[in-house]
Amino acid sequence: MATQKGPSDLQKIMNKLGLKLNLPTLLLMFKEPGSQATEELLLPQSVSPCIHPFAQPTFSELTIARYQDAGVARHYSTIGYLIPIMSLFVVPILPRARFLQNFFVTCFLTCLAAAISLLYMWTAIKARQNTTHLSEERNNGPVPGAEIVPYNAAASACLAVWFFFVLWLYNTFRAYRPQYFLPLIVFSIFINITATYGCIFPTMEQAYSLTRFLLDTFFVGFGIAFAVHFVVLPITTRDLVTLMLNEYLHHLKVVFDAQGALIHSLPARDWGVVSGTSSLEGESDNSNPDERITPWPEADTWRTATAAATESQVKIHSEMRYVKREFAWSKLAATDFVCITKLLKNILVPVAGMETVIQVGDRVEKQGGWASMKPPKDGSSSGVSEPSMDEEEKERWGWFFDQIHEPYKQLERAMIDGLDYAFHTMGITKKPMFSTSPELEARGADSLDGKGFAKYLEGTIDNFLTEREGPLREWCRLNGMDDSKETSSRKLLHQRHRSQLYLILDLEYSVVTTAKGILDLVRFADSKVEDGTMRKKRLIVPTWKQLKKWAWALITREDGNLDYHTYSYRSGTPTVYLGNALGVERDPEHLLPETWFEKFTDYFRMIPKIFGSKESWFGFKVATGTMFIAIVCYLRNSQEFYIKQRLIWGAIMVAISMTQTAGSGMYGQFLRVFGTFLAMIFSYIDWYIVDGHTAGVIVFVGVTMFLYHYLMVTKPDDPVIPMIGMITVVLIVGYELQVKQVGIPISVSNGQVFHPVYELAPYRLACVLAGVGIACLLTYFPSVTTARSEMRKDLGNTMYLLGHYYSSTHKAVSLRLKGLEGDIRDKTSPIRKVEKARSRLFAKQLILIQAMKNHLKFIRWEPTFGGRFPRETYGRLLNHTQNILRFTGMVAHVTKTFEELPENTHRHPPVAEESMSETVKGTWLKEFKDLIASLELTSHDVTSLLAIISGAIVTGKPLPPYLKAPEHYHIGETLTRLDADILSVKHVCEPGYSAFAVMQVSTTMLAQDLADLLVETKKLVGEADFSLDVVEGDYEKRVGVNTVSATFRAKAD
Repeated sequence: MATQKGPSDLQKIMNKLGLKLNLPTLLLMFKEPGSQATEELLLPQSVSPCIHPFAQPTFSELTIARYQDAGVARHYSTIGYLIPIMSLFVVPILPRARFLQNFFVTCFLTCLAAAISLLYMWTAIKARQNTTHLSEERNNGPVPGAEIVPYNAAASACLAVWFFFVLWLYNTFRAYRPQYFLPLIVFSIFINITATYGCIFPTMEQAYSLTRFLLDTFFVGFGIAFAVHFVVLPITTRDLVTLMLNEYLHHLKVVFDAQGALIHSLPARDWGVVSGTSSLEGESDNSNPDERITPWPEADTWRTATAAATESQVKIHSEMRYVKREFAWSKLAATDFVCITKLLKNILVPVAGMETVIQVGDRVEKQGGWASMKPPKDGSSSGVSEPSMDEEEKERWGWFFDQIHEPYKQLERAMIDGLDYAFHTMGITKKPMFSTSPELEARGADSLDGKGFAKYLEGTIDNFLTEREGPLREWCRLNGMDDSKETSSRKLLHQRHRSQLYLILDLEYSVVTTAKGILDLVRFADSKVEDGTMRKKRLIVPTWKQLKKWAWALITREDGNLDYHTYSYRSGTPTVYLGNALGVERDPEHLLPETWFEKFTDYFRMIPKIFGSKESWFGFKVATGTMFIAIVCYLRNSQEFYIKQRLIWGAIMVAISMTQTAGSGMYGQFLRVFGTFLAMIFSYIDWYIVDGHTAGVIVFVGVTMFLYHYLMVTKPDDPVIPMIGMITVVLIVGYELQVKQVGIPISVSNGQVFHPVYELAPYRLACVLAGVGIACLLTYFPSVTTARSEMRKDLGNTMYLLGHYYSSTHKAVSLRLKGLEGDIRDKTSPIRKVEKARSRLFAKQLILIQAMKNHLKFIRWEPTFGGRFPRETYGRLLNHTQNILRFTGMVAHVTKTFEELPENTHRHPPVAEESMSETVKGTWLKEFKDLIASLELTSHDVTSLLAIISGAIVTGKPLPPYLKAPEHYHIGETLTRLDADILSVKHVCEPGYSAFAVMQVSTTMLAQDLADLLVETKKLVGEADFSLDVVEGDYEKRVGVNTVSATFRAKAD
């Protein structure tokens, strides 16, 4: 393996500061000429070459040629500064598929806003004409050809009603479709401008003129962003995915290094009795679910590394649908990227299975360590073994891990080289990251038959399995596990050794399955070379099916996609429909419509559903808040003041500052105020540091935009500060440059008062404060939706989905092991339908889990009235929910591998092969498959419990009395009843034995988490008490239980 260079001094400084400055980030930061280049229309010819020193020369020349003409500034008059703002809203740095979707939706909504504006301006003008019969004096309006006339009550009232209705409509739609947050801001700006001036136009000619100028301005901004996207450093979704895959490769390297350190730390972990331990059920209300009695830094490092790798995997998966929708010139097709993503998922799932080892270690520690196993209830065992025996067993435990340390290091090195080889072969990396090309070629040449890297990796896996076999059998022998006669005095000791054996096999399964997943990736990479895919680039065209899906995605909620939580993070809370997961919905008040009348009138029920929904209520609150400011425009004595002092800024800020939950609203409102204040400082610097000279101002504004784009690139999920900062800087400085170019008389011809920079910047901040203040008021009045209530509802919904997921997982497991699954490639096969439902359920659960984590963050921004929020209890409930989801998924993943298991893999058995009959060789896997049918009852019990807990949490009502968690299903005992010899240690190296151990550990941990989940739920919502022994209970408390006669108690019973 090539020697890795340490980080440079500059890299160390950036790491300490938390900065992510790499080449892709810098390139995307440079790609922001939209706000710069469009300002040339406001500048004299002598300073135009200074516009964008970072942009490509061709693009700069085109923009200079376009906007040098003095007639351009006269054409756009007082609204020219809107062009760079519109270019920002289209976000040209997005990858191609996302950009085109955002671009076309924004264009469509802008045209829709123009059509709606013409409609309500026509009604306002008709209202004026029907109530005014005298000639009115005309003055200059917002744009050339759009003269305005004095106030008219009928026109203002008519337009105010229309404006309120449109505000309610589009904000309701924003709540239903949070992915259109930015396009709807553009829609809002258009509507606000036309609603402000529409009530003072005398004829439709003025309305047409304003609409044409706005469309011209908006679409010039869109067009410049479009040109920037395709000309200046164009980036496709597959380019972004390639960058993500490079990052993912580094994350996996860190994970493997952390995994090696974690395995090395296991022998010294959780052996002795720790004083002051407590059981899991005895956790205090204020305890942290991840808190340990003694530190375990290796586990913390592994968890951090795995979380980063998982986040990269989720991001890559969420981009796949955009990869399928793009036209591209590339070697790998969209289906190849999908296969790569699935193969990487098959690598990450067993890697994440190491979490089971960590949780077992934590729970064993809290129960007192391996050396303090609790005796049976009958007291037949002596409990804790003698100290001398503990020391010997501890030495054996450490000896075993020492024996497998070197084989594991060899396998780890081969796995890293395998990832390096596969990524380099498929062209994802330009060169190997952790080795060199000659070294990788030598690995393949050194394989057993010299047939390539796949054979080398396969041989390394076989070598690991062979090397671990001897120490594993010896460890079992030294601990007396091969003794079939188990006495009661050794029962506790045997239980401890059996638990340790399962832990070892769980760990082995995780490592070997990860290596096999990398082997599949290597073989896939070789297949792409063999079939000629990697020979040359070709035109990649999306299928008609994908284009139809794209069109459908434009109008659907997309709450099953893994990036849905990104949009919902901005809107406050996601809305995930539970019935959509399996296509099952029931209405307790209506049967299914049968007659034609019932089917026809069934659509009428949608009307009260829409108007009574929480999205409609949110739209009403936003419309009301906006009208708090906009009403000033429709009153006689204040209409002129509204236009002169730009109160429209405050009205727009109300609409974009409100979210559906109080916590996210307060968080976003604080960011908007802080971002505007920061932009005010930048505006002062950009303008006054060069004393208002145009060339210097352009340069400093370019630097400001460059710095803001760092936040846009590195924090794409939270773009509030960079977006509002860039818009505010352009609004202030761009307006001042406009005034400097066209002159003050023309600038004030639209009715707005001229302010210099030192007045305009704080005035902008004041308008933002007013809008945010009203948004804050309407967040809590007249009713409030808190992040706390949404946290509770999302937790209950997650439990509901988890019950479905658990049931569908057991159904998939049963189908596989009974051989009834059918072909996964057949759309009508049972396993295809079940797996599709599982995937949809899993995605929605991940979205809700991320939403709940966001709620826990936003709760800090909400003021607390009354008692404290039980944050710790919700944290533990969320932790148990994630564990149940993880262990359920692990069981499903294990059963997928059963079909690939050979019937016998004794490479170097200690006993003669002839001594084992053919029946014994093949009976283990067969009998284990026969076992699954008996697990269905447990599946039903678990599903029922999760459904009951879900209902209790969502409604806030107590749980029914005497509710107990399902009893743990002991797979080992059932297998022993099938064959008393089936779990003998002579089968310990069977490939299915490790899989059985994983299932045993996963189901045991799942049962514990279910029990803990029930306990925590009882703490949260309580338990119903139907007892009628009030008199008896009070009497017994006063006089004592023994004084109450048995007859009386019998009657009470």
